[in-house]
Amino acid sequence: MVKKLIKQWPWLVALLSLSLLLTACGRTATKEPMKTTGKIHFVTSLDFYGDPARAILGDAGTVTSLINSPSVDPHDYSPTTNDAKIVARADLALMNGAGYDSWLAKLVKADNEQTQLIDVAADIVKLPDGGNEHLWYDFSVMPQVTKLLVKRFSALRPAQAATFKRNGQKYLARLAKLQEQEKELRQTLSGQKVMITEPVFNYVLTNLKMTIVNESFALDIEEGADPKPADIQRMQDQLDHREVSCLVVNKQVTSALVTDLIKRAERHQVPILRVTETLPQGKNYLSWMTSQLQAFATITK
Repeated sequence: MVKKLIKQWPWLVALLSLSLLLTACGRTATKEPMKTTGKIHFVTSLDFYGDPARAILGDAGTVTSLINSPSVDPHDYSPTTNDAKIVARADLALMNGAGYDSWLAKLVKADNEQTQLIDVAADIVKLPDGGNEHLWYDFSVMPQVTKLLVKRFSALRPAQAATFKRNGQKYLARLAKLQEQEKELRQTLSGQKVMITEPVFNYVLTNLKMTIVNESFALDIEEGADPKPADIQRMQDQLDHREVSCLVVNKQVTSALVTDLIKRAERHQVPILRVTETLPQGKNYLSWMTSQLQAFATITK
């Protein structure tokens, strides 16, 4: 009878086979209910956001950073099939937000929203539209991230809440040293003029109470627009006459215009601070930020 069906209606057999395959795939994709025991699996788009999670969890969890190379531009990153699998297994995911890494939100949504998601810009900072997305350079943000992670991890594993809290407090104490460094710098740099090539370092400069002389130029660069000729001329004059105390350059982005500004600064002995948008190889968030603040303190003496 079965052989007769196959010969007479092969299309029906194919349809039934496809239906069984889709049913099986659906069962495979469905997550089991969230467990309250075992290791917590945490995933983040950007490697430096993994640091507080790693400090809090210790041996109680795994931390995976999907972007972990300084050569990768988070704006242009295309997640892989393996990234999707990692997110599907995660209990908690964290993204920067503000359009910087929106692809992570899509991966979480594709996972039937079983993985919890923290959006730093929306959930913690409440950043308005058009706000500066480089939130990790605001040293008040990472402590807030740390506190929220302690809270979320504790909710996932209540039996380990005391350990998470204790680990979190230790990491917060280390983060506080960055704010102390920044406060010391403010005493000498407050009110001074500074030029930038991009708004990467702006949160620090604002907290130091420095005056950015070319915000219009930096905004054009950030948005991929051509800088205004009048802005360029003004910046060249300011460097030629040493009207700024420092030029801050994102060394991961080069162009003929930026190269010219650097050469002018060097020619007229204007100090240059070279910062990065992503975590350098061999550093963690604290050592990265500390080294840049130390470099700033040295060149502006």
